[in-house]
Amino acid sequence: MTTYNFKDGIIREGTSIGFGKIIGNIKNGIIRKGSNNTAGFGTIVGNVKNDVIRQGASSIAGSGTILGNVKMERIKKGASSIAGSGTEIGKIKDYEIKGAEYMNVSERIACYHFLISKIF
Repeated sequence: MTTYNFKDGIIREGTSIGFGKIIGNIKNGIIRKGSNNTAGFGTIVGNVKNDVIRQGASSIAGSGTILGNVKMERIKKGASSIAGSGTEIGKIKDYEIKGAEYMNVSERIACYHFLISKIF
């Protein structure tokens, strides 16, 4: 089973925090793919704002196609901009990234979706 880790805004494939192949990053709610060692660089794939996860290439958090949201430990799929609405598709504990325990939960789920494995 592949393990992923998070440190300083960078998501890596590997078991040790801060080490491994870089797959992407997050900065100011914007998720980017790429192998750059600095958060804020790479191809924009989506964003998070107010617990709502959106897909799109905009560098403005809160724009793009709504995929779903996170509220009260639950992940919901749907096009509403209101966190907590939609069809429940999972729980946060099912999508862990080592080292991201203290990261904003919505951002962690968005990183998982865009960089590791599609959830929505």
